[in-house]
Amino acid sequence: MTDLEKKIQYLSDLEEIRMLKYRYCHYNDGGWQGQPLSHQGPSADLFTEDGIWDGSPVVKAVGREAVRTLFATFAEQPVAYHAVMNPIIEIDGDKARAHWHLIGCGLAITGDSSLGIAAYEDEYERTSDGWRIKVMKVIWGRRSILPDGWKEATPVLPLPAD
Repeated sequence: MTDLEKKIQYLSDLEEIRMLKYRYCHYNDGGWQGQPLSHQGPSADLFTEDGIWDGSPVVKAVGREAVRTLFATFAEQPVAYHAVMNPIIEIDGDKARAHWHLIGCGLAITGDSSLGIAAYEDEYERTSDGWRIKVMKVIWGRRSILPDGWKEATPVLPLPAD
């Protein structure tokens, strides 16, 4: 490969890894109009067959099917929302590592509304189907229960008439 081809491959890999993470969030978010249920998308398919979702010490799933089963239990949450940002992605051939910041919020089956911060430490692997998640580790940060809870979305400003 020429230097230009290597740079193009690197930038292409970066974008594919970003899109992989964004799809993960999109598939797992839900609980509002247009996103009716959380954890309903094919997010487990974004993992390698032996992929790991590690939320230790709370929960850990090893293998794509275990991740699928775990996410099915997460789908009981009425609302889930992930905002990932500030990625630091390092690519080495067919393997990559990344650190992401997370702002997450949700509504638990208990009725508690929460807002939290955390991070993800991820490992990725290039497969015949493209980049996949090998390990996703949640680095728990802080979480706050919102005393007034999440309210239904209502426009703050008057919307223009059609």
